[in-house]
Amino acid sequence: MISQVPSTPIIVITDLDGTLLDHFSYSATAAADALQRLKQLHIPVIFNTSKTSAEVVELRQQLDNHQAYVCENGSAIYIAQQHPDADQQTPACWKPEILGVPYQTILTCLHQLRQQGYKFRGFNDMTTTEVAALTGLDPIAAERAKQRHASEPLVWNDTDDKLQSFQQELRQSQLDMVKGGRFWHVMGHTDKSNGVSFLKQYYQQHWQVEPIVMALGDGQNDIAMLEAADYPVIIPGQEATLAIDHKNVTIAKAQGPEGWNQAVHFLLDQLI
Repeated sequence: MISQVPSTPIIVITDLDGTLLDHFSYSATAAADALQRLKQLHIPVIFNTSKTSAEVVELRQQLDNHQAYVCENGSAIYIAQQHPDADQQTPACWKPEILGVPYQTILTCLHQLRQQGYKFRGFNDMTTTEVAALTGLDPIAAERAKQRHASEPLVWNDTDDKLQSFQQELRQSQLDMVKGGRFWHVMGHTDKSNGVSFLKQYYQQHWQVEPIVMALGDGQNDIAMLEAADYPVIIPGQEATLAIDHKNVTIAKAQGPEGWNQAVHFLLDQLI
């Protein structure tokens, strides 16, 4: 869904866990004021997350969000394809643009590496109960987290030395491994910056003006997204705060949605 062109053509691209959503409660309540301001200004808020499409669809309903979204660390971008009778309020069909490696290919590679003695557990190896315990999600949400298309989160149970050789093995199979807020993520040669590039072109095409990109994130897997933005916002992490080389970087004063709320208001005051 493309909103009307804001008076200042801004798009907000955001990570979810630990950024817009509280790391522990998964609530966005503390960001409600900034979200409402963005809605009033017709500025789209676009989720760019390691979560699955099944998880994001549920969250978009909760937050009344109708924009495009990026899943599994840039591996899949979902864009609304309107039906011919859309003026009769027929629901949009959300079509994925798959940029990464198919899930089954990733699982096959991981199985081979496990046979070589590497110690790890991925979501595919876990029951829904295990995923729920590790993430703090309820069982229904944990089941959505297991519905993957192009990436596999895993817990590393081996040494740091083995981790380096494991990553080398993955690269030889055209796969990457990046650190998120809770898990390592194995996927194809893609990252969250692909979502930024795609969406910037997408909105420029529809708005006929180049959008200003504000991006917010807290984890290592957000760095590429932040570096690709015009105005990156670093949300302090649970263990450490990211550092990037960018002239327009803002570091939020609080973690999670509280910091998100403060930083978005601060930048809107500067840009509008």
